[in-house]
Amino acid sequence: MSMPSFPVDELIEPTIVIVAAGFAISFMFTKRVLLGLWIAGLKGALFLFYFGVIFDGTYTFRDDWKYLRIGELLTTQQVGILDLFSHHAYLLHTTKSENLSYYAYNATAVRLFDFGYYAPVALNILLTFLAAGFLMKTAQAGLGMSRRASIGLFAFVALSPAILAWSTVTNLKDILVATATTAVVYGVAMADKGNSLRALCFAAAGVLILMVTRFYVPLMLAAAFGVTLFLSYRGRRSPWTWLMAIAALSVAVRVLGHGSLVGALHELRANIGNPATGILRFVITPIPFHTEPNYAFLNIPQLIYWLLLPLQAYGIVSVWRRGTMTARFMVIYFFLMTLLYGAFTTLQGPRHRIQIDGIIVIFEYYGILALVRHRFAVKRHPRHVRAFAPQPLQVHPDALYRRSGGGA
Repeated sequence: MSMPSFPVDELIEPTIVIVAAGFAISFMFTKRVLLGLWIAGLKGALFLFYFGVIFDGTYTFRDDWKYLRIGELLTTQQVGILDLFSHHAYLLHTTKSENLSYYAYNATAVRLFDFGYYAPVALNILLTFLAAGFLMKTAQAGLGMSRRASIGLFAFVALSPAILAWSTVTNLKDILVATATTAVVYGVAMADKGNSLRALCFAAAGVLILMVTRFYVPLMLAAAFGVTLFLSYRGRRSPWTWLMAIAALSVAVRVLGHGSLVGALHELRANIGNPATGILRFVITPIPFHTEPNYAFLNIPQLIYWLLLPLQAYGIVSVWRRGTMTARFMVIYFFLMTLLYGAFTTLQGPRHRIQIDGIIVIFEYYGILALVRHRFAVKRHPRHVRAFAPQPLQVHPDALYRRSGGGA
């Protein structure tokens, strides 16, 4: 599909919104003016440059045009993301899908920014600021990360090459799924900290979005949370935490319905493959500079991802060693989703990895921190200096006793 890029005057309004709202969200979380301006300005400039100069329809897919087409239809009926439940029957009839939210999300974007492929993409870019903020707060509350290091994590998530590429180029629902997932992870961190009310609010909001976007994700989150509770002494002893987990699972099953769950199990059995090769494919694909034409925008981000894989592995170990309920939940959920997508032959592409990219970025960040601290420690205390460093004076206890006047 060959298309002309968009006129710059059409892109001015969404660009201003990205910069202004992005800065506001960044400042709300980090309290850093220059950092917020730099991140928001860079993301806004990339959006303007891509859709005003580069865009020609190459990096698009069938799904994203369907989302936009039905979103435009919903716009004419004055239906948007806030009408998910009040117009539920109409949305089901129009979309012919249980995953309603992203169609309504496209409708809201079109109402805000006019008809154009760039409209929902602009909203996706704004979601990445929220995802970065949720993960920053998660690291502080659930992993014991210092505020200074967590501000670095905010920037690292917001400017992660994979997240930057997917959120700036394509109109796909995976950024919405990833952001809702980070809200649930933050809810777990709040539960870990003992703030049950905030935990319930964020987890419930994330789960509600996920149930009408990618319905099986809440079930995987609930499974990961259940396993985490069994492994956590504090979790096993907290009736409120168990009550929250049971209530969330009951609501998810109730909303999804027995028929949807049975159908999903049948589909899984029909498409199950070799988990060993599937997991490998899910983790490492695509091969940089060997992608399909409409995935070529991932070449550089994927190369950086490959370079960070060893640090990601070390970061997984480092996060697990934190020993908190949040740390265990993140690692368990990461492995459960990797196993699920690795076993499902139709879900092993890079699109589905973006849903857990926020967690992956945290692992990468921990690996980078460990590497930097190790190099800094070696620089300050090189081996030859430590070998000849003055050793502490060894004094026998009897000598101290005699000096104090005791003994002969």
